[in-house]
Amino acid sequence: MRTWSTTMGMALLGLTSMATAQQPGLPAPTLPAPGQVQVQVQVPAVPVIPRPAGTQTAPATPAAVVPGRAVAPATTVPAQAAPGRPVAVQAGAAAAPAQAVPADQAASAAAVAERLAGFVKAFNDRNATALADYLTEDATLIASDGVVTRGKPALGELFTAGFAQPTNYTLASTIEGTRFLTPDVAQLEGVSKLTAPNEPSVVNNFVSLVTRTNNVWRIAEIRDLPAAPEVVAPADRLAELEWMVGDWVSESAEANTKTTSSVRWGDNKAFLVRQASEQVGQEKPHTSLMIVGWDPQSSQIKSWLFDSEGTVGEGLWARAADNQWVIRAQGAHIDGTSGSATQVITLENPNAARTSTVDRMSGGVIVPDKDEILMVRRPPASPAAAPGAAAPAR
Repeated sequence: MRTWSTTMGMALLGLTSMATAQQPGLPAPTLPAPGQVQVQVQVPAVPVIPRPAGTQTAPATPAAVVPGRAVAPATTVPAQAAPGRPVAVQAGAAAAPAQAVPADQAASAAAVAERLAGFVKAFNDRNATALADYLTEDATLIASDGVVTRGKPALGELFTAGFAQPTNYTLASTIEGTRFLTPDVAQLEGVSKLTAPNEPSVVNNFVSLVTRTNNVWRIAEIRDLPAAPEVVAPADRLAELEWMVGDWVSESAEANTKTTSSVRWGDNKAFLVRQASEQVGQEKPHTSLMIVGWDPQSSQIKSWLFDSEGTVGEGLWARAADNQWVIRAQGAHIDGTSGSATQVITLENPNAARTSTVDRMSGGVIVPDKDEILMVRRPPASPAAAPGAAAPAR
C-alpha cells in the first residue's frame, strides 16, 4: 500500500507513516541551504505502520527551544548504504562561509550525524531490532495529528509491523539545524521527503531531541510537523495517469461495436485530452471529448466530458488500488435530464485496461449497467518514408 498511519512522525528518517499518496494538499519540500548536501537514500519499502493499542493524543507543538544557545551548522544525515543499495547525493551551490562553532559542539554534531547515518542504514535494512537500539528506553514519537507512541518496546512493534508492508517509496532526509540545549542534549530540525515513481511526494518537517549517555547518542523524542502547503505542478498530480497516453481500441464482433480512444497530454502536462468514438454497425459514430485535470477546489483529479449528442458531465477520480481508478460521474443530457454513473477502470497490464460502468441512473430512474469492455493499446504506426527522400545508394 502507499500509506503510513501518520505522515512522517519519525520524519527525521521517514519512520512513521505517510499520508495517503494521493492525498491533496501535499506539503512543500524545503531546499537545502547553499553548500549543503542533500542525501537521498534508496529505501526498499516505506512500511504501513498501524497505530498500536494504547496510543494517545497530545498537542502537536514543537519541542521547546532554549534561546541563546549556540547552533551548529546545518547537517545532512550521511547515508551509509547497505551492500547493493544505491545512494544518490545531490550537492547544492557554493558553500556559504562557515559559522564559528565551539569545537566540542562541532564534534558532538558530527557524532549525532554519524549515529543517525546508522539509523538510516538500519531502516534501509528493514531491521526493527537495530532501529530500536537507536532509541532511549522511554523514547516518544508524536505524529502530526497528535497521536503519541511511547517507549522502545511500543516503537519496536510499530517498526516491525511497518516493515511487513511493501512499498516503492524513496526517502530523502536533511537535518537543517542542530541546537545544543546542554552538552548532552541536542534538538534537531529538518525535512524529510518520500518519493516514488508515478506517486505524489510526501514532505514533512520534524523536530527531534537526542541525548547522550555513556558517550552514545540516542533519540529521545521525534515530533512531526506538517510542512507548508506547496503549489504542486499539475503534471505531478496527474503522474499516476501517465499510462493512459496513447491510442486504444476495443472491438466486439458479438455486439458489432468498435470503440476507439486517443489520449494526449495538454501543454505542460497540465491536463489530459481524450477523444473517443463508439460505433455500432454502420451507424454514425458517437464521439466524445474528455479533459482530465487536477481540480484545486475539490483537491482531486476531475474530468469534464462533452459528447456529440449534447451530453455534458463531470467525474471525480479516486485511486482504489495501484492499478484501479473509480470515477463518480454525473451530468445532464441535451434535454436537461440528469444522469449519473460509476465507472471502474482497471489496468490489467501496460497495454490493456478493463472498463466497467455501473450504478447508472437517468432522470432518477435506474438503467442497466453497460457491458464491460477491454481496451488494448494500439502499437505505434510505422514511420513513413519522408516525401521525396532519396533512395539509399546501392
